[in-house]
Amino acid sequence: MRISALDIRQQQFTARFRGLDRQEVEAFLEDVAEDYESVVKENALLKEQLAVLEERSRNITEHERTLQETLVTTHRLTEEMKQAAKREAEMIVRDAEMRGEKIAEATRAEEARLKAELSSLKRIRRQLVEELRSTLARYDRLLASEQPGETPDGDRTA
Repeated sequence: MRISALDIRQQQFTARFRGLDRQEVEAFLEDVAEDYESVVKENALLKEQLAVLEERSRNITEHERTLQETLVTTHRLTEEMKQAAKREAEMIVRDAEMRGEKIAEATRAEEARLKAELSSLKRIRRQLVEELRSTLARYDRLLASEQPGETPDGDRTA
């Protein structure tokens, strides 16, 4: 059974011959009751403070857990983003390599076409040069076959 300050104040003792001084006992009991009452109040206050601190501790623990989960999630998302970026970069590189190969192939085809055209133009040039030489040789023979003193328009010079 718990004793209250009121119990201390109302406590009665039996009187005996040559017993204790009644006023001194009552004064002491009053002091004890007051101290006990202040201890009870302090205890109640400390219990309230403890409850507040425990609630705050639970909130902090919950907040810490939430932060930890957020940190883990952020780390996981960062890793996923890195992997996605790496895959995208690899796709871009592959695409660029394929386009580069296509361009190189088209360039080689154009080079081959231009070489063939150049070869054809050189052949045509040789043919034209040969034809021109042949024509000039014919004209030279024609001029040589004409009589000396005659002009090409048929007039004779004296």
